[in-house]
Amino acid sequence: MTSPAALHLAGDEPARVPMGKVLLQSLAAASVVGLAGIGVFALSRAIDVRSASILFVPVILGAAIFGGMIPSLTAAVAALAVCSVLFYNPAFSLPDADPQEFADIFVFAGVAIASSQLAGYARRAAATSRRREAVLEYLLAFNRRISAVVDPAETPTVLADELSRGLDCAVAIYLADGAALTCAATAGSFGEMTADAVAQAAWQRSDGGDGDASTYVLRSGGRPFGIVVLGPGQADRLDPLAIAAMMEQSGLALARMRLALRVEEARLQAKAEGLREAVLGSISHDLHTPLASILGSVTTLEKFGPICDDATRAELQSTIREEAERLERYIRRMLDLTRIRAGRLAPQVEPVDVADIANAALKQSQKALARHHLESDDLLDLPMVQTDPVLIEQALVNILENAAKYSPVGSTIALRGRVEQDRVVLSVQDSGIGLQMSDVQEIFAPFYRADASSGQVAGNGLGLMVSKAFVEAAGCEIWAESRGAGQGAAFHIGMPPAKTLQVADEGEAA
Repeated sequence: MTSPAALHLAGDEPARVPMGKVLLQSLAAASVVGLAGIGVFALSRAIDVRSASILFVPVILGAAIFGGMIPSLTAAVAALAVCSVLFYNPAFSLPDADPQEFADIFVFAGVAIASSQLAGYARRAAATSRRREAVLEYLLAFNRRISAVVDPAETPTVLADELSRGLDCAVAIYLADGAALTCAATAGSFGEMTADAVAQAAWQRSDGGDGDASTYVLRSGGRPFGIVVLGPGQADRLDPLAIAAMMEQSGLALARMRLALRVEEARLQAKAEGLREAVLGSISHDLHTPLASILGSVTTLEKFGPICDDATRAELQSTIREEAERLERYIRRMLDLTRIRAGRLAPQVEPVDVADIANAALKQSQKALARHHLESDDLLDLPMVQTDPVLIEQALVNILENAAKYSPVGSTIALRGRVEQDRVVLSVQDSGIGLQMSDVQEIFAPFYRADASSGQVAGNGLGLMVSKAFVEAAGCEIWAESRGAGQGAAFHIGMPPAKTLQVADEGEAA
């Protein structure tokens, strides 16, 4: 692909042909005329050739097209000489010349001059067309390269590199940040030139248009938002229209970058606002509800405890304990969320038995699973895994409690284990409300709850999010599956097998 650095200005004339080449072309044209004269003379002996001079016109025309004016005039003079010797009778002499001979002089000279001028114009037009085509080809490739940038923040760097390579000079891109002008990217060396000072000076007069040939103002919607500074190099020998087109494309790319960054900033701000509202809503509901139950039960015991029967007092005490445990779980998950956000999870990865993790999780979830039928595989046959047992255990507890919460009383919850694709997979299958396809993709998002559960099951949407963070921090994988609403859901934890220790025959570790 042609680079603009190899192109001349659009109005440049083609390079002058060396004199040696002109002389060689003139000699070749005269030789061709001589050979043509001999051929025509031989032909005139066989047939009547009434106007032999006209047969030399194509030779003169060819010399003009391929050689220019001097070879074509040389061919015209040679044609006159040949005609004078071979065809004019007597040989050409002004006093006795035939009018046809004078006509030949004007025809040969006119053809030579006119055709050489036309041929020169055609060559210049063809060269200009080729240069324009090369510039357009480069600009198209330039636009494709800068449009292929995935990360908007990398756009200035890519642009500076492409401009520096294409223009064969140093390039600095400055963008307006409020009232200040900051350097976004540079490429190449400016030497003794101070790009910052040049950019600041150009920015001060940016409302009045571009400054000198080394600076270009970037505009969006007619308003300036940046400056491109070019260092010393090849740029002054390029087509100004090509450079202007490159700067226009650069301005559009940077304007798109600024818009994309603003959109991303607005999206993150909206997401943060939504998360903040979710946290406030969760706190207002999930803290208020158990506290209200606890306060109500305690107040009842204080006022009416002496006159209540044993069953009523036991029920109130059970309510206090259950709501306190519920409040403790919620606070623990909020603390876990804080640790995750702060990046303070410190996994302790070690070889561990899958059965030990599962049994510890089942023991913690015993109360939540009491009203369900539990099925569990024999996990002792599974190989050991390399993970953090505490994090995986807590993640499994959250998944088991979540399965119990969203499954009807008396339904089956199954804990399965298998080896699959060089990993050990623990799966929890419930018989609950199931998941839609959209829920499967979003179920691990913070504060996200499936549509089917809204208003039916109490919760804050943090359990699975915390589980995912714990599992991934422990170097494992977690994913969900469901056959649809009302058909239950399955949650899987994939763990890498532990590295085995090979022992040599002498009993030493190999």
